[in-house]
Amino acid sequence: MRTIIVRYAEIALKGQNRRDFERRLAGNIRRRLGLERSQITLQRDQIVIEVPAEGIDEAKARLATVFGVAWFAEVARTENKLDAIKQTAFEVAGELLGPRTSFGVQTRRSDKRAPFTSRQVNESVGAHLQAETGAPVDLSNPDVWVRIAVKRAGAYIFAQRHQGPGGLPVGTNGRVLSLLSGGFDSIASSYLLAKRGARVDYLHFHVFPGKEGVLNTKMPDLWSHLSRYTLSQRVYLANYTPFQMAALDLPMALQRHELVTFRRLMVRVGERLAEQYGYDGLVLGDSLGQVASQTMENISAVDRAVEIPVFRPLIGMDKVEIVNLVSSIGLEEVAAASYKDCCSIIARHPSTRANLEKIRDVEQWIDAGRVVEAIASSVEGVPAYEGRSEDARERASRRFIVDMP
Repeated sequence: MRTIIVRYAEIALKGQNRRDFERRLAGNIRRRLGLERSQITLQRDQIVIEVPAEGIDEAKARLATVFGVAWFAEVARTENKLDAIKQTAFEVAGELLGPRTSFGVQTRRSDKRAPFTSRQVNESVGAHLQAETGAPVDLSNPDVWVRIAVKRAGAYIFAQRHQGPGGLPVGTNGRVLSLLSGGFDSIASSYLLAKRGARVDYLHFHVFPGKEGVLNTKMPDLWSHLSRYTLSQRVYLANYTPFQMAALDLPMALQRHELVTFRRLMVRVGERLAEQYGYDGLVLGDSLGQVASQTMENISAVDRAVEIPVFRPLIGMDKVEIVNLVSSIGLEEVAAASYKDCCSIIARHPSTRANLEKIRDVEQWIDAGRVVEAIASSVEGVPAYEGRSEDARERASRRFIVDMP
C-alpha cells in the first residue's frame, strides 16, 4: 500500500463545526477515489489515505479534483527515530537531489514526546542528504523542500506535493440547480458554486424531441467531466419546444423581448424543480454586460420572475477569465464544440433594456404559465455520476429514476 496525506486550508479556520467539514471532505474523497472506510483516516490536521501501489497515479489525479483539498502528497512513513527518519528521507528525496539541485529540510513535530527537536531533525537529515548527494543547502528558496511531520503515529516524509482545487467540500453549503447550457459560462458558474461547498445539479434546456437527442451530443461528456469536481448527481433535461411553438406567431413589435422572456421562463421552470426536489437556489452564468441579455436591466427582469435566490458567481468576470477557468479544468475543447443552444436560436437582436410591460405582453401572448407547466411536467432525468463502479452507477441510476416525475 502507498500513503497519501491531504491537507486543507480554509476548513482549518472553522470553529465548532470544523469536524463536520473534515468528515464531509473525507467522505467526498472516499467517494471520488472509490475507497473503503478503512483506507482513510482523519487525523488532527490532515487526512491520511492508503491506496494500492498500482492505483497511486489514478488516486493523485482524482484528488486534484476534490474541493476542500489545499494540497496533497505521497509520503513515506517510518518510526520516530532519527536514524530511521534520515534513511527514509534519503529514499524519498535522494533521486531528486544532486550538486546542481539545492534543498532544504522543514520539520513539524506535533508529537512532543519524540526524543528530539524539530531543529535536531532538520540538521541531522540535512547533513545526511548533503553527504549522500552533494546537493547544496538553501533554506530560503531551495529547488526541493524535504518536509517531515513527526506525529504520534510515526514520521511522514515527502519531497513533492500537489495542489488541490481548494475551496470547501461539496455538500457543506446547501443545494443548487445550475442552468447548464453547454458553453463556457455555465460550466464556470457551476464549478465556482461547487467550490464554495454547494451541491450542484444541472438543468439543461434543449431543442430535441426527447433526451436521446441530447445524449448523442457533447453534453454527456461535458456534465460527466464537470461532475468530477462538482460531484453532481442529477441532470434535468427540459424540452424547449412548448415555448418555441407558443412564440411562433409572436408579433414583430414583441420579438426583441423574446429572449429575456425565455430566460424568465427558464428560471421559473428551475424554481418549480427546486420546490419539488429541495434546492435552495438557482445558478446562472451571467457576466454583467458580456452580451445583450446580461445587461443590468435584463438581469433584473429575470430575477423578478422568481422568488428563489439566483446566484451569478461570474458577474464581475470577463470572458478571458472565464475561458481560462474552463481550460484549467480540461473542458475548453468541449465547451467550444458546436451545439444548438436554445438561447442562440431566439431573437438575433434582443433588447438590451428590459421593458417589463412589453415582457408581460409577450408572456400573456404565449400564455407563459401554461408553457412553464408543459415544460416542467415533461422534464426527463439522467444521472450525472463520475468515478463510481458500474454497479454503483446502476444502483444510483435506479434510485434517481424513481425520484423523477
